This record gives sequence, structure tokens and C-alpha cells, in this order.
Amino acid sequence: MPASRLARKTERWFARNQRPLPWRDGYDPYRVWVAEIMAQQTRMEVVLDYFGRFLERFPTLDALANASDDDVTAAWSGLGYYRRARMLRDGARAVRERFGGTIPRDVETLLEIPGIGPYTAGAIASIAFDEAAPIVDGNVARVLARVFADESRPWTRAKELVTTAKSPRDFNQGLMEIGALLCKPRNPLCRACPLRDDCVAFSTGRTSEFPAPKKKPATRELRIVLYLVTDRRGRVLMRRESGPLMNAMFHLPHGDTSLLTGRPLRAKNAKLVGSFRHTVTNRRITFEVYRATRNAQRATWVRPTDLSTIPHPSYVRKALQLAGICK
Repeated sequence: MPASRLARKTERWFARNQRPLPWRDGYDPYRVWVAEIMAQQTRMEVVLDYFGRFLERFPTLDALANASDDDVTAAWSGLGYYRRARMLRDGARAVRERFGGTIPRDVETLLEIPGIGPYTAGAIASIAFDEAAPIVDGNVARVLARVFADESRPWTRAKELVTTAKSPRDFNQGLMEIGALLCKPRNPLCRACPLRDDCVAFSTGRTSEFPAPKKKPATRELRIVLYLVTDRRGRVLMRRESGPLMNAMFHLPHGDTSLLTGRPLRAKNAKLVGSFRHTVTNRRITFEVYRATRNAQRATWVRPTDLSTIPHPSYVRKALQLAGICK
């Protein structure tokens, strides 16, 4: 099929059907960059919930570059994959130091910035600057695999197609939107797709074969006991922890744990509040929340109203909401 024909169909469809996403208002490079990092491995409705608040806190690249680890991680709390936030901040510092605060427009230079790989470089170049740069995320890979009934060369095909587009910005976003809204992993809405007449998988009845299912890591079921300890001022006992998933974040005491003082938590009069389910990568966790008291004096106490200012995983707020401590 002519690449230019497929590109025209995608661009025309996008012009009529694009979602009104906030970073599409003017395509400011900094806003596009933040959005693309947030959207990695995160559902769009979650991104939209965080994007505005993050930009209020760090409205410019310079504001983000000035942020501390705690500042940026606190604003990211609940989005997961927290290393993304720190790398985004490091990238902002690199742009300020090496490029005078101006985000480069070409892929080769963008790739020199910490935290920017081929996909993000292509997204910034094409979406912010309308450069003919290919991008391949999960949605684009799925669309291309079905259109060509072949998933072996997604980046090559994406590059061939975007170079024929009148607007690389509209074409790349169009492919992503088609993948997100129509060419879904299951039960694709083929009859509504602008590419159906050129789609080999659709014409041969093999949409379910592409892309081939990948083996997922085994799911781990975990049970973790959380202790909600408050003082007379309503502050909540918390501690900072280190680890590969949520390094340097504030957590609730859980199970057999120790406080910053190194003393074991002597939970007394523990009463079950309730439980909730929470998923982190391939871990499905059942958290059981107990109210308790303790007898050690030294601790890290956090006011619930200050949660937005400290880095914490999303399960903390869920536990406090379960106990009626915060909204």
C-alpha cells in the first residue's frame, strides 16, 4: 500500500477525532515532554489527573530544574515508576546547563539528554516541533502489526510512513489515538477505523493474531499489615525506606518493621480498620490496616494535610482514606 495514502488517512482522521488533551494546546515542548514521560506505562485518565497539578507546581523547565528529589517525587506520588520523575528533573537541568534552557528539536540532540530515549526523543521532535521523527509505543506497534500483518519491523515502518506525512505531528498522534481508541488489544473497533481498507489483518480476519501475545511474569500475591499510629495532634507515624521500587519515600509502618531510631515498632491495642487491594507491577497486594498505639517517643510524624508535600506511594493515601483520616 502507498505509505502516503496511509499517512493521509491517519492525519485526516486525527484532525476530526483527536481528544482535547491539555498539552495539545499550543504544543509547548516542555509540556509535551512532561506528558510523554507521565504517559509511559500509565493510563491516560491517570495522566490527566496528575498533569495539571504537576504543571502548577513546576510551570516551567527552570522551575523543574530547581526542584529537589523530594519536591519532584512528592508531585509524582501515586503515578508509580518514580525514577521517571527524577530523570525528568535531571533532564531539565541538562537542558538548562547545556542548551540555555531551550529544548532541542532534533532527535540526535534530544538523545543526549538524561532520561530521553528513542521513543521520547521522537515524540518531542514530532509532536512539539512537527519534525519527521518516528515513534513506536505499544499503541503504534499494535496498529502497524495489524495493518501489515507483520510485527517484525515497527521502527522501520514508522520511519517510512512519517517521512511521507504532511504533518508528522498529526500522523504520529493519529497512530497513537487509533491504537488507544479503536485498534485495542481486545475487541478492536475495526469498522470505525480509517485504516481498515488497508489493514491486512482485518481483511484476512486475523486481528487477534497481531501482535502475538507475550508471556507475562507470574503474578505474586502478597499480604502486608499496615499500622496507623497517630499522636494527639492527629499526625501520622511514618518512616522513610530504601529499596528498588520506592526509594527514599515515606511509608506507613508495616509488619515487623523498625523506625528511623532503629527500635522495633511496639504496636499496642491494634484494631483492624479494614483492607484494600493494590497492584504494583506484577505484585497484587492485600493491605490490612490496623489502628494502633506505640510507646517509643522519637518518630517521624506527618500531618495528613502535608501529604502532597512529601514523596509517598499511593497506598498510603488509600490507607488513610480507609480510616477516614484524609480525603
